[in-house]
Amino acid sequence: MKKIGMVTQKGGAGKSTSAIALAGALAQKHSVALVDLDPQRSCVKWASLATLPDTLEVFGADSAADLKHVKGFDFVVIDTAGKLAADVLPHLDLALLPSAPSVFDVWAVADSVELVKAHQAHRPALRAALFVNKLKANTRLGKEVTDALNGLGLNVLDVTLGDRAAYPTAIAEGKTAVTSGDSTTRLEALRFAESVKKCLEVAV
Repeated sequence: MKKIGMVTQKGGAGKSTSAIALAGALAQKHSVALVDLDPQRSCVKWASLATLPDTLEVFGADSAADLKHVKGFDFVVIDTAGKLAADVLPHLDLALLPSAPSVFDVWAVADSVELVKAHQAHRPALRAALFVNKLKANTRLGKEVTDALNGLGLNVLDVTLGDRAAYPTAIAEGKTAVTSGDSTTRLEALRFAESVKKCLEVAV
């Protein structure tokens, strides 16, 4: 069982949307638990609207310590609150750090990168990767932001998540990116999941 956490101390980076997209995509081939550690309970509220596949379960949790009770899944995807980032890291196999495509967001995620690196210093087994989220189509920002993120010293996923209406629309309709009905968004989410699995060296 691999535990993957969306980790950033900054709000508005799209952690919940990314967590739902990843969990939904992984659930196409694997058993997945989506654990909501954010007090806003965005993922839990979404699940109350959704018709979930048999391979996906959604739980709310009050503390990172609750993660030790989640068992029996291929993957656990965790949506965290910013203030819980440090508490969650000891439980993770992979920390994913989203960054919106702006200089301000790259600067903001740098603090979370340092937090992750500090944890890796005494637990090298923790893997970590940055990824660009909310990227508008047909802009040069993607390469520029990716180059800036590469300068932070962590792996950067080769898949970005776009600033597409299909993501919030799917959530409002109780769907995932994969079941959104938008073929571009579906493919993007599936590619995102494969890139994440590659980070964990999980056989496709």
